[in-house]
Parts: sequence; structure tokens; C-alpha cells
Amino acid sequence: MKSKSRFFKAKNREAAEAKAAEYFGSTAKQLIFEVVSGEDDIECLLFAYSGTKDGLANLKGGFGLFYEDDGVFLELYAARGSGDPIDRIALAQHLVRKNIQRYDEAAVQNLVVAGSGRAKIGPAQQQYFFGEDISIEIPQYEMEAKVKILAPEPGGPPIVFDTAKQKLLNAGVAHGLDEGALKQLLEDKRYGESRVVAKATQPVDGENGKLVFHFHTDKKTARPKELEGGKVDYYSLDLYEPVEEGQLLVSRTMATAGTPGTTIKGRQIKQKPGKDATFPKGKNVLINADKTEMRAKSAGMVEYLYGSVNVSNIYKIDGDVDMGVGNIDFDGSVHISGNVLAGHVIKATGGVIVGGVVEASEIIAGGSVEVKRGMQGMDRGRIEAGGSISLLYIERGNAVAGGSITVDASIHSVIEAGESLIAKGKRGSIIGGRAIAANEIIASSIGSVSQVQTEVEVGIMPQKRTRLSALEKKTEKLLGEITKLDQLDAYLEKAQGKLDAETYDKLYRSGVENRRTYTETLEEYSAEMNALNEDLERATAGKVHVFDTVYGGTRIIIGTDMFKVHDDTPYATFKLKDGKVTYMSCEIKKG
Repeated sequence: MKSKSRFFKAKNREAAEAKAAEYFGSTAKQLIFEVVSGEDDIECLLFAYSGTKDGLANLKGGFGLFYEDDGVFLELYAARGSGDPIDRIALAQHLVRKNIQRYDEAAVQNLVVAGSGRAKIGPAQQQYFFGEDISIEIPQYEMEAKVKILAPEPGGPPIVFDTAKQKLLNAGVAHGLDEGALKQLLEDKRYGESRVVAKATQPVDGENGKLVFHFHTDKKTARPKELEGGKVDYYSLDLYEPVEEGQLLVSRTMATAGTPGTTIKGRQIKQKPGKDATFPKGKNVLINADKTEMRAKSAGMVEYLYGSVNVSNIYKIDGDVDMGVGNIDFDGSVHISGNVLAGHVIKATGGVIVGGVVEASEIIAGGSVEVKRGMQGMDRGRIEAGGSISLLYIERGNAVAGGSITVDASIHSVIEAGESLIAKGKRGSIIGGRAIAANEIIASSIGSVSQVQTEVEVGIMPQKRTRLSALEKKTEKLLGEITKLDQLDAYLEKAQGKLDAETYDKLYRSGVENRRTYTETLEEYSAEMNALNEDLERATAGKVHVFDTVYGGTRIIIGTDMFKVHDDTPYATFKLKDGKVTYMSCEIKKG
């Protein structure tokens, strides 16, 4: 099939035009000519176009290959106007498929750089007519192979499946070949359309190990039981969960390794193995040999605090804690049916329940504390709990809880809740003193009509900041000790055979045991630090909700901003917005 444009060379323009007319089977007047070089009386190179002037003005870039008596010639036609440029990839593929003998690559490159013209790229030879072929594209990461079927010249033979498959194998495709897709591509004969015929096998990442807790690990609400008629039973609170001896507390599924993948060239793709869940520490529990089960060692109550599962026994005191009983320091929970008289100290790793009043005494509990009546602190009483605190009232006392604090009235006291502070009941008041909660404070009223100075704050508790700083220092020290163990290992490696066996064995065993202890301690520190950092991030999200009135003289602190209440403010929610404490209509409903 003749092209619509071509270069012609002759001794003069007239002769060149005659050659063009003969080639196109038309008269010279029907063609459009442009002189490339030469004059009428000098050898002339002429560009001839068979078409209209508009067609020439927007000529698409192209090429022509001509087998003549004196050699094989390549012609390039530059694009004009809105015509598409020369497809250099198609040109390169065409020249390769023509299988030109003694191919002059430099001549081709020079012509491509020039952008148009005519050049000899091979000696005279019989023209080879190519058949169908395929081009193969394999991206750098070898995740797939794409094949494009290339059209044959008129009369060229089709490509058969076995030939196409062998070409893929030769290109390095050793895995994931979809023979059905390749056959379909060859049958459809959609020339120039690229299809994926081979895909890598993706790796399957391993699954992380999991801990399954067979008891409720959610923090206890310390909410009193609501009775019919809107009444509240402040004596029945959600504080702990009982367990039986041998009861399954925690089970662990182990991580899986996963399966590696394979690229289409047969290279392995590494999978991400799962991570084993760290089995929690515990007190008064039994762990099986492969650390897949934790069971209660005795009957009691179970609590999950600071990443540790604790089963505590209960120490009961029928009556008051007075001089006849003395101070209490118990690894478990303490239940007191009467009062705690002034001057006593009660320490428990579990929870503490007091049936009566706590006077100017100190209660320190690892779990939750419930005082069924209240505290007359006389500026000396203190309650400190790792869990929640619930008491009817607190007057001139100090209460610090890792969880929530529920109270009917707080009067001239300092109370700090690691979660929420809820002042609800008949009064639901915070009057004087200071109240702090990490999450939110809910009260019927804050302050008093006499505008007694009252301060409330939501955000991170001061002792949590102190604890985080301490853990960071301890972690740094432990890492230093592990570095010393690395130095000991290096020394033992060099000294093996030089030290006596007893000394070497003693040093080696000591190093192994210390490394195990340090590593386990670092894991505990890391878990606690992560929890504390999450608390820090939530510090500015706290809110103060008041159902009745916030009285003048009250100061509300959220994050780094403080709001002074000058006028009594009813039914309001205080929160931080754009770095400033602001208030609006109360966001929650009473009850």
C-alpha cells in the first residue's frame, strides 16, 4: 500500500516530480511538492504529498521503508499543525520486525534526531514480510507481565500459542502465567491492545497472636444501682468481678508465620510474619507451660490493672477499724463492715469496701474503693485507688482514683479522677476545693451562692505525667544495662577456652537471666508508657457538664486555658475550642 507522502531524488526538480507522479499513479499537477534541497539544474530532493492542502497542513508524523536497487531507505515525515507526532516506539518495533540485514543503527538515530528526511539504513536486499508477533512488558517489581499482539504485514503468518508462550519464558516469566488469557489474546487479534497474562502470587502476611480475656476487662463504672421510682442505691456498685479457683481467665492464640509470595520471574516476596501477643503478668494466677492459658489460683475477685491480671482474696473486718484492729496491709481486698476511725492506714493490693464512715485516715488500694457513707477527712484523710472510688460525700479530704470517682457531695476537698468525676445524687455538688478528672466532670452544681473559690480541671492527671517521666528514665537505665550485657557477651566469646569452665558458666548464666529479666521489664514499661501517652493525647478533649448552676468564684481549667466564672451560669457544658475554654447549653441530660 502506497504512502500519501514520500521523498524523491533526481537530477533536477522536473525529473523528481515525474518520479513522484509515476509512484502515485497521478499527474504532477495533482500532487503537492516541497523542495528539500537542490535547484532545477542541480540534484534535487523533493517532498511529495498525495492529498489536499488542508491534509498537508495537519499531516500526521509517520515513516516509510523502501527497498530499492541501491539499498534500504527509511523516510521520516514530521508532523504538521494538529497532526500527531511520529510514534518512535512503533518505528523501532517495525524496524526490528523487518529483520533488515546489516542494519545501520547510527543512520536511523541521526534521522530520528533530525525529525524528518530520508536515509539509507541497509544495503540492497530482498524485503522480509513479518507475521504476527507479541511485545512483552514486565515492570521493575515483576508483579505482572503484559502482552501486546502486534499486527502482521499483509500475508504475514499468525503467531501460534507455543511460540508466544516460549517468548514469555525467554523473557523470564517463570511463575503465574495464565495460559487461558494468552490464548484468548491470540484468538481476539486486537492488535495493539495490552493485556495482563501473568501475575505474581501475593504474599500472605501472618496473623498476630491474640489474647482472649474470659472476664470483663472494661473499667468498672462504679455507678450505683438505680431502683424503681427513680431512687438510687448507693450501696450497690459495679466495682469488681468474682472468680472461682481454677477458672480460665486468659487464653492466647499464637501468631502465624504467613506465606511468602512469588514474582512472575520466580523471585520470593517476603511476607510479614505475625507478632505474638505478650502474655500479661498476673498475681495469684496459674500459667501453663506454653503460656497459652492463665487460670485463677484461688477464689476471689479478678481485676485487670496496668496490664496485669490480679486475683485477690478478701480480708473481712466485722466492725470498726480501731485500736483493737490496728493498721492493715493486705495482698488482696479488704471489706470493713463498720467505720475507719481517725489515724489508721489501710493498704490493699485489691479493692476496699467500708460500710460506714472514714475519718481522718488513709486508704490506699490497688483496685477500687467504696465508702458506703462518706469521709470526714479533717484535712488529713486520704483515699488513693488504682481503680474507681465511690462515696456518699467527702468533706475536707483528699481522693485520687485511677478510674472514675462518684460522689454525692464534695466539700472543700481535693479529688482527682483518672477517668470521670460524677457528682450526682440528692445534692450532686462540688463546693470549694479542687476537682480534677482526666475525661469529664458531671455535676448538678459547682461552687456555692457565697462564691466560695472552687476549681475544676479536666485533662491529664499530674501523677500520670510524673509516672511517664519516671518510666522514661527507668527505660533509659535498662537499655544501658542491656548494652553492658552485650559487652559481656562479646567478652565471653573471646574468653571461651581461656576462662575456667566454672567461671565461664557462672558469667554466662548470669547474663542470660539478667537479659530475660530486663527484656520482660522493658515490655511492661513500654505497655504502660503507651497507655499514658494515649491519655496525654486525649487531655484537651475533656468537658465539664453542669445540670443546675456553676456559681461565680469557680475556675474551670481545660488543657492550658482557664475560665473564671463571674456570674452564675445555669445548665452548661464547658469545653476547649480553638485553645480557649468556652461554654454552651449542657450537652447531656440529667440521669
